[in-house]
Amino acid sequence: MHQYRQALAVRGYRRMWAAALVSRAGDAINFVALPLYVFGVTGSAVAVSALVLAEGVGLIVGGVAAQLVVDRVPPRRLLIAADVARAVVAILLALDASFPLAVAVSFLLAAGTAVFNPVSSALVPRLVRDDTLPAANTLTWTAGVVPQLVAAPLGGLLVAAASARAAFAVNAVSFAGSALILAAIPRMAPASTSATPWRQLPEIGRAVREVPVLRPLLTVQALAALSAGATSALLVVLARTAYGLGPTGYGLWLAVIGSGAVVGPLVVARLLRPAPWKTVSGAYMIRGAGDIGLGLLSQSVAGGGLLAIYAVNTSTGMIAYQTLVQRSVPLRVRGRSFALLDMVWQVGRLVSVAIGGVIAAAAGIRVVYVIGGVLLIAAGALGTATLRHVADNGGPRSEKPSTHGQSM
Repeated sequence: MHQYRQALAVRGYRRMWAAALVSRAGDAINFVALPLYVFGVTGSAVAVSALVLAEGVGLIVGGVAAQLVVDRVPPRRLLIAADVARAVVAILLALDASFPLAVAVSFLLAAGTAVFNPVSSALVPRLVRDDTLPAANTLTWTAGVVPQLVAAPLGGLLVAAASARAAFAVNAVSFAGSALILAAIPRMAPASTSATPWRQLPEIGRAVREVPVLRPLLTVQALAALSAGATSALLVVLARTAYGLGPTGYGLWLAVIGSGAVVGPLVVARLLRPAPWKTVSGAYMIRGAGDIGLGLLSQSVAGGGLLAIYAVNTSTGMIAYQTLVQRSVPLRVRGRSFALLDMVWQVGRLVSVAIGGVIAAAAGIRVVYVIGGVLLIAAGALGTATLRHVADNGGPRSEKPSTHGQSM
């Protein structure tokens, strides 16, 4: 707990964490309200699928755009601009909702997120000391998970008691609130000295070749995404067809996942002491074994137990992944590296969902989970073989935190 208190004692990081709580709460409300609204006005599952596709494409397009601005623009300015832009987009839907506008908003919000997230991830090591970095990443993860548990039901209540537009308005207000909070974080110089945005593209290409952690991590990320996209998206199909769960049982499964994601970070500090790459690789292999188990078992309680392990494991793996990239990638390309890794994940996720649907239709949902588990174990094994050569204390260390960020 001491390291968590140390991270929150840093004013700049505390502001970022508070902003994340506010905007993620709005995200959670919007995540529930948007598909409810679209299904309500169209009655079509295909229309809801269009939202998912628009979001995925938005994350990919936004990831490409991020390569032109992330690291080159002062981080505070870029974070605030992304929040203001998302607030404007969200309020449009609150003022005049329609299905075409909902698809466009889903795309634009995702594109803004694809720019915001890598800047935020790259900024944390500039605010906190290196020894508190895992704790700061844990707090950031929790700021994303807890609002999902609390605010998501509120989104459903808003739609039922008021209207979807009210939920969209709350989402817009959450982005505006986040921008106001972020206005108080320290001013910092851009990480990159690129004269033009277009020079950033060859720079990240060189970084992939020269920074030891990037090439293996991109490969591992792509392989894992090919598995996790389908198994995450098709969990409801597994629950209903392979385990015979109704809506209540499936809801309990989701509650188990959410609870495990909150509990997981409590063990992160101890797990990260050996080396983050071990936790990253181990997380893939453990989740892979769990997916194979989900594909082979048939008792819902046993399946729920595997999902609890999966949730704890995913949270620890994601925090270790953040720490590994922050410590091993130089500041000048760190934000773009996060954006590139995110983009690879999103491309792999969409491909996985498409292929997984075909496999489920042809061979059954259980086969999807067994294949997905094998892919994740392969990703973990590849990570063990390649990332082990990237010593945590051998790459770039976190920069000295800003003195402005250290004040109470």
